[in-house]
Amino acid sequence: MATVFRPTPLPGDRMTYVKQVEGVDTRLTLLWFLQEDPRSCWAERFTGLDAAVAEAGLGRAELVAPFVPTVPGTDRYVDRLR
Repeated sequence: MATVFRPTPLPGDRMTYVKQVEGVDTRLTLLWFLQEDPRSCWAERFTGLDAAVAEAGLGRAELVAPFVPTVPGTDRYVDRLR
């Protein structure tokens, strides 16, 4: 399952020191939720997506990265963060 997020412009009455978000009409964030560990399917499903987007002329991928969730209340995977 994937969800798509698109930034929205900040309101006109924002504080004067807050900058407007650039590129709100051209940016997308896609989050893919997998039913399996991303390490088991990453190469076949996600490797090369940045090249495919660029070749299609649809834009560029800024970040394509897996997320392996931790188990709340444990130190599982913490050793790999250091």
